[in-house]
Amino acid sequence: MSATDPVLDAVLDLAGEMCPFTFVRTKLAMEALPMGGTLRVVVDHEPAIRNIPRSAREWGQEVIGVGEHGPGRWRIDLRRLVR
Repeated sequence: MSATDPVLDAVLDLAGEMCPFTFVRTKLAMEALPMGGTLRVVVDHEPAIRNIPRSAREWGQEVIGVGEHGPGRWRIDLRRLVR
């Protein structure tokens, strides 16, 4: 974790999962967070790095950032803004 990483309330490791399950599990995890809570989603299914942020924005959540998280893995950091 670097100085620019958000403070995380939860981490959801979805390695091995594929869309649409990545989004469904992300949505359920976000709903369990308090308002303003942050979630890091770790995926290894490349389409998820586009689909999860797009869907989260459409449903009113903040996408803090998307980036690499090791070889063949990505992180998607989200903040819960709406119920």
